[in-house]
Amino acid sequence: MGLSILRNQRDFRLLWLAQLVTFIGDGIFNTAMVWWLIQKTGSGSLVGLIMSVSFLPAILIGPFAGTLADRLPARLLLIGADLLRAGLVVFFAWLARLEALAVEHLFVLCGLLATAGVFHSPTTLTVIPRVVPAAHLEEAMALHTIVRDIAKLAGPAIGGMIIARWSVTEAFASHAGCLLFSALCVAMMAIGPRPTPETREGVLEQLLAGFRYVKSQSVLLSVLTGFGLLNLFVVPIIVLLPLSVATVFRLGSFELGLSEGTLAFGSVVTGLLFPQLFGAIRTSVLLVRIVGFSGLLFLGFAVNPLYGLFLAGLFLLGGCFTGVNVAVLTLFQRAVAPEMKGRFFALVEVICYALFPIALAATGALADAIGVPGCYAICGIGTLALTVRFARIPGLASIDERGEA
Repeated sequence: MGLSILRNQRDFRLLWLAQLVTFIGDGIFNTAMVWWLIQKTGSGSLVGLIMSVSFLPAILIGPFAGTLADRLPARLLLIGADLLRAGLVVFFAWLARLEALAVEHLFVLCGLLATAGVFHSPTTLTVIPRVVPAAHLEEAMALHTIVRDIAKLAGPAIGGMIIARWSVTEAFASHAGCLLFSALCVAMMAIGPRPTPETREGVLEQLLAGFRYVKSQSVLLSVLTGFGLLNLFVVPIIVLLPLSVATVFRLGSFELGLSEGTLAFGSVVTGLLFPQLFGAIRTSVLLVRIVGFSGLLFLGFAVNPLYGLFLAGLFLLGGCFTGVNVAVLTLFQRAVAPEMKGRFFALVEVICYALFPIALAATGALADAIGVPGCYAICGIGTLALTVRFARIPGLASIDERGEA
């Protein structure tokens, strides 16, 4: 089972726990923030607008954050980001306690929290190969991929219980506690040295070098482009799932929660069982197969009239999401030069986050125009077209050989 690496690799275990507790804290905070905002204003538009603020820093400063991840000590960046975010949350918890918190404050808080958080993801991805043996890299990426899904199952539920028992103030404070725990875990880690010597290049020179590097790597660029385009066809499930429950199956909030949980549960189960399910399959082959299977699932959703089959499909789709993320991230870990990983993974986030709002907005408009089944059909056809594209990338299999070397 995938948990063996958590038992045997102390530093990876600490890193994974830091991520898990941080994301649980994020779930607690988001639940408290949305609840406070609804109680204060009753405006769904404000909720959506504030949530969208979280995407902007990754798009605007992501490449810069990745450059710093390649340049500065990982421990400094991870602990510094945690402590900065904890301090911000404590301050706003104090405002909430004084009943002085305003909507404008939340816009500022979400923007600052997201800005500090931008440094976390690329830095974490540069650390994983330094605390995990190469033979267990795919297993580590599987656990890294599912940590958000586990937190999605726990964070909002814990946040709701804290708010019901105490108040939004205590929920904010709990988020700060989670961030401090994360900083402590990172402080206890023994992070291996950088595989390349420190550079004397300026930040701007390093940033531009990162762009030139990606452009020069044709296989990497093809996979990155395909992965970005894939978001246009898989992200719509965020909109289509609740629309399916409400308008196709005509069910209620309980079934909506069950459906969301089933999707996340499929992702978690696949991540935990990844070595047993896919350990014998070459990563490049696995990527093509799972993307193709995802396309078939979307086409199935377009014609399926039964809620039970829909749940089964969501479970499998959650597993596919994990499989695709693990395959792509593992290929990137193997192929990207160590001194470029921070910049490269930041660029991955920029591309994905930039396409998120486009995909969500387009899905909402299309669902109104052609209906939910038609949207599923478009997602299925688009995903299958990308399957063919991935299968035809010259040299994709050579990345597997780098991992086996």
